[in-house]
Amino acid sequence: MCVQQFGCPFLNYKNMENKPEQLKYIIYRRKSSEGEDKQTLSLDSQKRELIKFANQHDLKIVADLEEAQSAYKQGRDKFAELIELIEQGKANAVLVYHISRLSRNMRDAGLIMDMLKEGIIKEVRTPHEIYAKNSGQEFILALQFAMSKKSSDDTSEFVKRDIQSKLNKGEIPNFAPRGYLNIDPNGKISGKTYSLDKQVALGDLGRPLKRVEKDPFLYPLIMKLFEECSTGHYTLDKLRGEAFKWGLTGGRSEKKMVKSSLYRILTNPFYYGGIRWTGRIIEPYESPTETRHDPIISKELFERVQEVLGLRSTPVGKKRFYPYSNLIACGICGGNISGITSKGLPYYRCCKCTGLSYIRETELEEQISKKMDELTMDEDFYKLAMEEITAENEKELSQQEAIIKQQQAELNRCKQRLDNLLRLRISPDNKDGNLLTDNEFIDQKKETQEEIKIIKEKMEDTESQSQRWFDLCTRYVDFMKNLNIKFKNGSPEQRRDIFQFIYYNPTITAKVLANNETSPHRFIFEYNSNKQSTITAETSMNTNKKDALASNCSVMRTGRDSNPQPRP
Repeated sequence: MCVQQFGCPFLNYKNMENKPEQLKYIIYRRKSSEGEDKQTLSLDSQKRELIKFANQHDLKIVADLEEAQSAYKQGRDKFAELIELIEQGKANAVLVYHISRLSRNMRDAGLIMDMLKEGIIKEVRTPHEIYAKNSGQEFILALQFAMSKKSSDDTSEFVKRDIQSKLNKGEIPNFAPRGYLNIDPNGKISGKTYSLDKQVALGDLGRPLKRVEKDPFLYPLIMKLFEECSTGHYTLDKLRGEAFKWGLTGGRSEKKMVKSSLYRILTNPFYYGGIRWTGRIIEPYESPTETRHDPIISKELFERVQEVLGLRSTPVGKKRFYPYSNLIACGICGGNISGITSKGLPYYRCCKCTGLSYIRETELEEQISKKMDELTMDEDFYKLAMEEITAENEKELSQQEAIIKQQQAELNRCKQRLDNLLRLRISPDNKDGNLLTDNEFIDQKKETQEEIKIIKEKMEDTESQSQRWFDLCTRYVDFMKNLNIKFKNGSPEQRRDIFQFIYYNPTITAKVLANNETSPHRFIFEYNSNKQSTITAETSMNTNKKDALASNCSVMRTGRDSNPQPRP
């Protein structure tokens, strides 16, 4: 027996006689507290499963890295340490619970793929799949990374849509300011502002409550605050002293409000019914009467207060939106490419040097559109992909049911073991502890309870992830279908989102846009640029295309988090 160590000797491996030289693996475990990872196994569970897998397959582990951070953005310390260890030659393979643990952003994904292609990383491995330097496996890995990125983008897009939906209804996306109460869907005051007296007072309104309601005890004091300020007889310091006498204090402190808090109240358009969001004010008339919050003061009173405070009440003009500003680097100096307007037209230029004098936004989008044309899936590829995905999903559902039954049987056996332990402990024959001592009972009970916890965690992971691979794959394929049309017809914000998904670390030199790192989408680029013939629904797909898709669907079926069984 040999012992592999990294910090402490906890992994044992079998002899490796008559076997090729072992790869040196780094275990990388990651879980964040964000929505993307709610159903992912805990860090301890990932560690337990990966160590078990390493022992079963005689894998040489040289490091175990753990990270509690989202992979949606760059800058993970442990991921950087993983790359550094590999570049130093101390490791040449990575073991993760699932590919999504490695990356959810295109730069980190491209870095892993570059190192795999160049042979710096010999293998990326999960308990269900092996990704090595092979065109088919690289394609699969690229698609897995792309789906993880698309999943995170969809989550981000969902949050944006949710915020916009609330704004369209006249609802503030965050906590309402003082003088108002947030109401949950059940009509109850939410948060620490709840009190029974306030809840009863709201009930006396005799109507369904909105998501934001006036605080029945505080809103008269807020109104008085604006009225007194509008007279111009008070400094802010004197006004907060008067407010303290009325009972308007600094929140939970029960002391005088600080000047900054008082100033925020007096300059907040929310009190006359508006909502300030991302630099603009949504006026009351822009929102439905049924859902927008009720004002405490009139807009005229608000404007008088602004004049007293010496603030201009004229609205600030909306700035032009530049979709690609600060997303592209100068190919000469590395500075950011920023948007400007000249003679009424949007341009982009480098902020630091003259390497890029100017490029029109229309010229830049022409180059981006060509790349979108190359990447867009054609109708026949899309149809075949959906047919294969649906067929694999049907097979997977039946296998999933068998896995859940097996896990349930294991759980029942553990529960029965606990019952037997208790019966043995209280049995008259065990009066003197000759069958089971107190220490033995405690140890065995603790061990069994831990096993139950592990099984329940696996069951939760299995059930929650039963459709994960299917949803991710179909969303990615749907996204890539007609991508060029979506880009050309999309809003500036949508074009920016699509650009960020397709490009990462792009540079521009002499007015030419380039992606300087390997893109996980490059296999679709390569197929679309090299395909030999245009197929129709009646003709068969060429072999390369069919093989790539069949291999891809096979991996997706068995490669997701929730499948605890080895691939047949």
